[in-house]
Amino acid sequence: MQKKKGFFDSITDFTMKIAEPMGRFAEKPWVSALQSGMVAIMPIIIIGSLFMVLGALGQPWIGASGKPLLPFLAPYAGKILNVFRFTMNFLGLYAAVAIAMAYAEKLDVDVKSAGLLSLATFFLITLNGTSLTGSVKDAAGKAIPFSIAGIPVSSFSASGLFTAILVGLLSVRIYKFIVDAKITIRMPASVPPNISNAFTSLIPYAVVFILAWIVRTMFNFDIVTWVTTLFLPIFKAADNIFMYTIRMTLGNLLWSAGLHGDNMLLPIITPFVTQNIAANADALTKGIALPFIWTQPLERMSGWTATVWPLLILLFQSKVPGHRTLAVAALPAAVFTIVEPVIFGLPLALNPFLIVPFLLATVVSSIITYGSVMIGFTSRFFAALPWATPPFILGPAASGDWKWVIIIVLNVAIGYVIFYPFFKVYEKNELAKQAAK
Repeated sequence: MQKKKGFFDSITDFTMKIAEPMGRFAEKPWVSALQSGMVAIMPIIIIGSLFMVLGALGQPWIGASGKPLLPFLAPYAGKILNVFRFTMNFLGLYAAVAIAMAYAEKLDVDVKSAGLLSLATFFLITLNGTSLTGSVKDAAGKAIPFSIAGIPVSSFSASGLFTAILVGLLSVRIYKFIVDAKITIRMPASVPPNISNAFTSLIPYAVVFILAWIVRTMFNFDIVTWVTTLFLPIFKAADNIFMYTIRMTLGNLLWSAGLHGDNMLLPIITPFVTQNIAANADALTKGIALPFIWTQPLERMSGWTATVWPLLILLFQSKVPGHRTLAVAALPAAVFTIVEPVIFGLPLALNPFLIVPFLLATVVSSIITYGSVMIGFTSRFFAALPWATPPFILGPAASGDWKWVIIIVLNVAIGYVIFYPFFKVYEKNELAKQAAK
């Protein structure tokens, strides 16, 4: 007679059913290239965010005093923010290059050619002429038209991020198709490879450029505006406590199955949260309300503070030989939210005693963290600091609100309470096994 599966076995089976297709999806070349490209532009995002923080400290944006928190930065705040403007406000441009180059590596296409192709195509698909036109009213209220020579760069910012993704992937795919079909100008073998590659790229470049020109200039189709109009309601709908809690729980469900939940979900989540944090930063510089709650720093506030950090406290208190040693060894990394030593060293992954509190603490902390912003107790984030920044530094620095420390402490306390009874059962089981040996 077949043994009936227990509750924990059912959870494990369900997790593996989800993990298998997610793993296959993450391994697809275009998904992997998207993730690699987004990771490649993270230094630009981080440095831009750091200068955003410095500029904000020199402006009366943070707090209710109406004065800069660091007055000595006030004379330089505008110049400091120039670094932010040329980094965060050009994310789409940088992403178009980085994603194309990453995808070219996956498809075994010349990387430099792919990067340049995507960059030029991004210009062609987002711009239609180089003049800004409009009108102003004179004293009598009469409209006076004007034209200013220049390039409108609004599409180069995070609003053009999804366009950059489309351009980076499609331009390289078309390039690959034409080269594989041998519809190229082939040079003799004696010609140096760099010159040969330049001539090989001529026809693929021409085809992609013509397609982009037809779409943007001949059909006057603004893909950035179209994508923004299409996805903005979805983004706004996704930015809610329900979807945020699902994302955090699904990520930790994958971790509990022994899989890297962040690596599997980040290709989907990163463009979304990157665009949100960029929109918040832009809103702050304009002095208007920050539009989004769900950002990457928000995830760091609840992701591990209510799960791995409480578990480290319990490991320090554990009577099981080796647990305290593991806690000491894992603590430095865990402070910077590098959690693999705990998840795979305890192990937490595939641990039938700890899966339930791991997921339950994730759900509760996600609701508390997102809810604290919803009710106005904590401020929204406007800066993306390095992912390994300790949450108790990241919270106040990226939002200008010290009360994030309270949320972190609350998450740790709630996680400890949730884990405690389950951990004691696990501890008792481990002590019994060691006594039997």
